[in-house]
Amino acid sequence: MSRLSRLAPEELRELFLASLAVTAGIFLYLAWQRAGVADPHALGIFRTLILTQDFTVAPLFALALCVALAPPLRRAGAQAARWCGRHPRSLAAATVVVLAVGARLAYHAHPLAMDEYAPLFQSEAFAAGRLTGQVPAALVDWLVPKGFQGVFFKVSHESGAVASMYWPGLALLLTPFTLLGVPWLLNPLVGGATVLAMHRLAREFFASEEAVGLAVLLTLASPAITINAISFYSMPAHLLANTLFAVLLLRRTAATALLAGIVGSLALVLHNPVPHLLFALPWIGWMATQPGGGRRIAALAAGYLPGALLVGLGWPLFLRTVGDATAATAPGTPAGALRTFRESLGSFRMPSGTVFEARFLGLVKVWLWAVPALVAAAAVGAWRKREDTGPWLALAGSALLTLVGYLAVRFDGGHGWGYRYFHPAWLALPIFAVAAARSTAVAGFLGACALASVLLTGVRAGQVEHFIAAHLAQRPTAASGEARVLIIDPKSGFYAVDLVQNDAFLRNRVVTFVTHGQEADDEMMARAFPQYRPLAREPRGSVWGVP
Repeated sequence: MSRLSRLAPEELRELFLASLAVTAGIFLYLAWQRAGVADPHALGIFRTLILTQDFTVAPLFALALCVALAPPLRRAGAQAARWCGRHPRSLAAATVVVLAVGARLAYHAHPLAMDEYAPLFQSEAFAAGRLTGQVPAALVDWLVPKGFQGVFFKVSHESGAVASMYWPGLALLLTPFTLLGVPWLLNPLVGGATVLAMHRLAREFFASEEAVGLAVLLTLASPAITINAISFYSMPAHLLANTLFAVLLLRRTAATALLAGIVGSLALVLHNPVPHLLFALPWIGWMATQPGGGRRIAALAAGYLPGALLVGLGWPLFLRTVGDATAATAPGTPAGALRTFRESLGSFRMPSGTVFEARFLGLVKVWLWAVPALVAAAAVGAWRKREDTGPWLALAGSALLTLVGYLAVRFDGGHGWGYRYFHPAWLALPIFAVAAARSTAVAGFLGACALASVLLTGVRAGQVEHFIAAHLAQRPTAASGEARVLIIDPKSGFYAVDLVQNDAFLRNRVVTFVTHGQEADDEMMARAFPQYRPLAREPRGSVWGVP
C-alpha cells in the first residue's frame, strides 16, 4: 500500500482499488458458478460464454488495471487521449480498416446467430427487389427449422415465402452492401462513424480537447464496441443512432429535433423498437422541460412519424399477409389479430428470480467487456452529476431505464458479445467516466487502462474467432465428391441448428437443411434432388452431392 501511495494520489488509488475489488469479486463468483458445472457447454449460450470466455478474461482484466498504474503508461494514455481529440477523422478511418479486417478474419464474415442471420436474409430479399425470400414450399420445414418459425422467420408452407420477423431497418441498411457482396462491411463502417459521433457528443459535454479525446479512446478501446462492430448484430447501429439522436437534441433547435426524429425512426425499426424507446424517453422528458420544448417535441414527432408509420406499422401488417391462412387465425380475422397481439407480448412478463440473475450477469458482462475501471469511473461520475437536471440527467435516465426496462424481458440475452441489451445506451459510460476524471492522474490512469485494453480486445477477438471456427467445424464433411447439400442434425453439436443458413432464394452453392430423420431425409432428397447421391453420413448429419 505504501508503494501504491507513492505511485498515485488518493483519488486514483480509490478508483483502482474499487475496480480491482469488484473484478476479484466477479472472478470468485464466476469460479463458484463454474465449480457446480461439469460442462459449461451443457448450459444455454448466455451462461456458456460467461463461464468460459468472461471467466478467462477476468484475471487479465485485473492485470490490466495494475499495469495501468505505471506512470509511463499513464503519460502515454494522456497523450493518446489528446491525439484522439485532435484527429477524430483519421482515427475513424483507421478504425474502419481494422474492423473490416476483423470482420473477415476473426468473425469469418459469418452471421453466427439467428439474430444476425435474419436481417442478412431479409437484405437478400430486398436486394432482389422482393419483400420475401422464396424457397420451394415443400422444403420450408427443412430450410427453416420449426423452432425458428414465428420467432426469427415468418414462413408460408403454401407459397414458400419467407420473411424476417424483425423490423427491417437493419436489413435495409445492409441491402446495398449485400448487393455488392460485402454485407460484412456495414458494421465496421458503423463502428468508424461511432468514433465521430462520440467525439461530437463529448464536445457537447466537455470543453477540453483531452476530455473529448478520452471519451473517444474509452469507447474505441472497449471490446464491447469493437467486437460487436465486426459482427452482423444490430447493436452497433442502435448505439450510433442513439448517439446521433442525443447530439441532435442537444443542439436545442426545431430543425435538429426534426432530424433527431428521423434518426430515431430508423432506430425504432432496426430490429425492434424497445432499445430506442428506453433510450429516448428520458431525453424527450428533458426536452419537454426546456424553453420552447413543445415546439421541438412537435418537430421531433414529425421526424418520427413517416418512418414509424411506413416501416414500424407497415412491416407487422405486411407480415400478417405472409404465412398459412386458416379459418381460425387468418391475418384479416379478429382471431388472427388477437393472436398477433398475444405473440407481440410473448417476450414480456413480470421479472422472475431467473431474470434478476440474468440481469446481474449482464452487469458482469458490461464490466468485463469495457475498458478496465471504465464502469467504476462512470459510477463515480454519475454520482457527482446526480443533482444536475440538464442533459446529464437525461443521459443517466437512458442508461438506468435501459437496465431496468429489460427486467420485463424474459430472455437472458442469448448469443452476443458483451451485454447486448445495454449496448444501445452504452454511450453513457465513457461520458460519465470522463466526468469523474477531475485530475490529470485519474484521466491518465483511464487512458492507460484504455491502452492496456487494446490487448484485451485482441484476446476477445481470439475468443470470438475460436468460437466461430469451432461452430462452423460442426458441419458434416465428405472425404470425396462435390458437396451440394448438407443436412444438419442439431442434436449432434452445440447450437448446430444455427448452421442452417441459406440464401433467400437458394442461390448458394451448397444448400443446408435440418434433418427430419434419415428415412425422411432420403425421401426428400430423392424427390427434390434426384441428381445427388449421399457422399457421407455421420453423427453431425449427411452430405449429398456429385461423387
